[in-house]
Amino acid sequence: MKYFIDTEFLEGTQDKTILGIKYAETKPTIDLISIGIVAEDGREYYAISKDFNVKEAWNRFDIKRTKTGNNLYKEYWIRDNVLEPIFKRWYAVQDSIDKTNFHDKFIYKEFKRLLNKYGKTNKLIAEEVKDFCITDYSIAKDDNCNVITWVKETPTILGVIKEMHNPIIIKHSLPEFYAYYADYDWVAFCWLFGKMVDLPKGFPMYCIDLKQMLDEKQKSRFGLRLFDGKLVNDIKKLPNYPKQTNEHNALSDARFNFELYKFLQKL
Repeated sequence: MKYFIDTEFLEGTQDKTILGIKYAETKPTIDLISIGIVAEDGREYYAISKDFNVKEAWNRFDIKRTKTGNNLYKEYWIRDNVLEPIFKRWYAVQDSIDKTNFHDKFIYKEFKRLLNKYGKTNKLIAEEVKDFCITDYSIAKDDNCNVITWVKETPTILGVIKEMHNPIIIKHSLPEFYAYYADYDWVAFCWLFGKMVDLPKGFPMYCIDLKQMLDEKQKSRFGLRLFDGKLVNDIKKLPNYPKQTNEHNALSDARFNFELYKFLQKL
């Protein structure tokens, strides 16, 4: 089974503070903010972590120049492009929110409150991802030649199979993971489980990079092609190249990854 993943994360060093005063920085790290996974059978998984350094993500900024180059300003990229869309989604879909205590203004205190309420721990996300991605199942025939199907092999199921008379067992394939510019996504994904050796049984220790697949297609198989009377030498300029919408939402980006994979298979 193929799975297409995307993550949003906080990378780099983080401030160490005492009473709000910075005194040092941590070593470079990657904090998972959200994760989206799309399976090739159409199933989807999305979760937002509540274990990342919210204050660091909220306050992280880069110094940018205006288009004229005359002035400098602070760009809060993670706050504006990752955190605020998450906040707006909560406000739009959570019908159970107590409206008397809820404010639609995007402020740190309100975001943190909703994150604590609707976010998930990395430990829980790891368990859910494992359940979502391990879909292997066994098919066996009992003594009366009836076909029996089990999703996953539990100790109980293994005991039943052992007691069967010459059971015929078929196991489906293990997961394959794909991502676009996969390096950091794969690190954030694997860190949910700890060390690389702690990945769930059957998980590969690598992720297939769709960007690399795209580049290989471009170099070795694409070349110049004629479309609508024009020569095109860039895959991304093809009219059927998948459109990426709602960028920086992990689930939307995972959906794009799946569409990109299907597109590349047809070239």
